[in-house]
Amino acid sequence: MNDKRRTNLELMEGRTFILGREGHIYIDSPTASKHHAEIRIENGKVILRDLKSTNGTFLLKNKTLIPFQEGIVDPRQPIVIGRHTYVIQDLLAIASDFVVTDENTTRTQLSEDWEKDPPLE
Repeated sequence: MNDKRRTNLELMEGRTFILGREGHIYIDSPTASKHHAEIRIENGKVILRDLKSTNGTFLLKNKTLIPFQEGIVDPRQPIVIGRHTYVIQDLLAIASDFVVTDENTTRTQLSEDWEKDPPLE
């Protein structure tokens, strides 16, 4: 995995993205549920979970569809939702548009100052 993808995972830590016809990541398929599945980044790992979709979420391994409910997946893992195949890292690239980085250190400094010397009430 290259450094850019690792950095993106670090920026996405603790976030959840919904896949589906009405999700953060739009799945254009009538066989995809409105909220079909979710991708969550937790402790640097990618967790995929089916959200009780009507037609299921599948891993594609050796040209075989494997029904999938929830678990850690490799970012390079192809999955099938509806009639389409997606790669997790490509879906995460779409999701990265929702992640805003804030390089402003003022907020951190203010928080530290607040803890040291809180205002009098």
